[in-house]
Amino acid sequence: MTMKIYSPKQNKRGSRAQALVEFSIALPVLMVLLVGIMEAGRMVMMYALVTNASRDAVRYASAAGKSDDGVTKYEYCAGIRKVAKDSAFILNLQDSDITISYYHGMSSTAFATCPVPSPSGAYSVDINSSCKDNTSCDRVKVEVRATYSPVIKLIPLGTRNFKSATTRTILGIYDLPNH
Repeated sequence: MTMKIYSPKQNKRGSRAQALVEFSIALPVLMVLLVGIMEAGRMVMMYALVTNASRDAVRYASAAGKSDDGVTKYEYCAGIRKVAKDSAFILNLQDSDITISYYHGMSSTAFATCPVPSPSGAYSVDINSSCKDNTSCDRVKVEVRATYSPVIKLIPLGTRNFKSATTRTILGIYDLPNH
């Protein structure tokens, strides 16, 4: 009695060709799936960067105090734009992608906007920093825009425009004693 030992060389004829055909059918599906995951990830990342840039910039603009240049933070347009650009440095934002507006109280109409680009960085804004309730406080709004377009146009993800606008109450200026 002889026992038959399995050997890869004894495979049925054509099984290697069958595996090659199956792989060539599955490869395009896997590639489309992989590219789709990467592009969707890029799109979600861009959305998150735009949102975080507007939040960080408005947080800087509403903070009490002065910038390193001695300008009040809410009036320092170049500084506000720099914070937004630094927060989303991957997107390479331009000054025209960032809009800074100021509002009196709960008004929906802006009374001032930072010029694009601001020559000196400072912008004179008449802010009501002595607010007694939330309806009389002045607010700053930073809007950041960016456009997503897919790198590989293998899947039907078209160009998308992302915009995030964040508003915060301006805290005003508090002179702290130096100790």
